Amino acid sequence: MELRGAFQTHPERRRTDAEGAAPFDREPPQHLPQECTRAWRWIVERLPRVALYSTDEIAVEISARLLAKYWLAGELDALKELRQWLGKLGFTPQDRAQLPGVPPERRPNPFDALKSLDGEP
Repeated sequence: MELRGAFQTHPERRRTDAEGAAPFDREPPQHLPQECTRAWRWIVERLPRVALYSTDEIAVEISARLLAKYWLAGELDALKELRQWLGKLGFTPQDRAQLPGVPPERRPNPFDALKSLDGEP
C-alpha cells in the first residue's frame, strides 16, 4: 500500500508492528529435537524475510516439527497441517501476495548533481 501511495490519501490506514517484538532468531531453539533442526534450517532459508519477528518463531517451530515428521515417517496426515502453517509464513503464492512489500532501495540519481548547476537547491 505504501508503494502505491495509499497512505498519502489515508494516513490512518498505516499499520505499525507490535510493540516489543524482538527480531527473528534464525538459529533453531535449544529445546528443538535434533531431527527437527534440519527442517528448521530448511524452512528458515526459504522464508520471505519481509515481516519476521520473534513472535513468528513458534510457527516456524511447529512447521519444522511437521516437516520432520513427514520426512522421517512419511506421514501424509502431517502434510495438510504443514501446508496451512507454511501458508501462514508466506510459502504459497497466494499467501505471499498478502505480505507487506519491501520498498525498493533508492539508487542515487546521477542527474541530481546537474540540479545544483541551475542554482536550485
